Amino acid sequence: MIFPTLFRAARQSHLAASLRGAQRPGDAGAASPLRLASLSAPINGNGRALIFASMMLATALPAQADPVEDFYKGRNINLIIGLGEGGGYDLSARLVAQHLSNFIPGKPTVVPRNMPGAGSIAAAEYVYSIAPRDGTTIALFQPTFVLEKITDRARKFESEKFGYLGRVDQSVLVGLVWKNAPARTIEDIKKREIVLSANAAAGTSATIPWALNRLIGTKFKVVLGYASSATMGLALERGEADGIGSTSWDYLQTRQDWFDEKKIDILYTIALSRYRELPDVPTVLELTNVEKDRNVLKLMASTSSIGRAFLTTPEVPPERLAALRQAFDRMTKDPAFLADAAKRHLGVDPLSGVELQALVTDVATQPAEVVEAMKAAVLPPGKE
Repeated sequence: MIFPTLFRAARQSHLAASLRGAQRPGDAGAASPLRLASLSAPINGNGRALIFASMMLATALPAQADPVEDFYKGRNINLIIGLGEGGGYDLSARLVAQHLSNFIPGKPTVVPRNMPGAGSIAAAEYVYSIAPRDGTTIALFQPTFVLEKITDRARKFESEKFGYLGRVDQSVLVGLVWKNAPARTIEDIKKREIVLSANAAAGTSATIPWALNRLIGTKFKVVLGYASSATMGLALERGEADGIGSTSWDYLQTRQDWFDEKKIDILYTIALSRYRELPDVPTVLELTNVEKDRNVLKLMASTSSIGRAFLTTPEVPPERLAALRQAFDRMTKDPAFLADAAKRHLGVDPLSGVELQALVTDVATQPAEVVEAMKAAVLPPGKE
């Protein structure tokens, strides 16, 4: 490139001129070094021009490139959504897909892609084992994928080895019954069977009812195969089911008519403490006084704190993971993002990627006795 060469030539020319000017007529042939007095001597027109040219050339030199920006510029980031369309998780994922690009260096396009199946396990295994490990794949799963791994070590992923970007919201999950269900309280459901719609055997819509059946004696019958909260809700309206074992509070906020027309009763929240919007509804921990059973339910409810966690593959280059985490943090504080979330009736209760990574690691490394008790509690009927 020519600019550095010109810059060096200008400096050398000015230095030579200064040295010549430092030798006065009486000093001809003297080998003495540059005199201090010459440093304060005025610079002639040619010297000023050379200095100005040098400064201009220096400012013209290109700034050091940002490798993260260069990598993402013009690229797509695939956002894998481990659930079907229309539910609360899908809505949160599409909100993030619309805004996150604005904060990633290079502004890549974030492309949402639904990959439902086995309570997000299919998506988790894809992201862990198949997706490129370069920061061009991010994902949102049901938080129960962490528990699914510790109950089934054969699953082809390690939840603590994903790179976590951050949580957009805690996962406020509730169990509910329809207005014409044959039993509408926990005590009544201990005496009479009701049918619940659920997505997959690994999701809380199935595992929580199965655990409650074993731990406190409820009589939930779980029907699997519904892809999302939206399809589970449709099953209620069609009379295919009497309730839902677990659905998101955000999804229910899109069904205001259910509340206005008193179509549902909330049975419990799947959380470690009562939800501020439902102060009279007990958590699943409050449904039993047996300590070992409470420990099982506590581990299951920990997924509410993991919540709507966005992650990327293992082994993403550190500088890209750091950039994605910083972008996620900035997005969750952005007024435009928060306004859009409120417009869509989506909650925002963020947790940083570093904190989320620590939380997932803690859950994934629970004592064996608690894990074994939970594994026994969440088995499908007849699999004991």
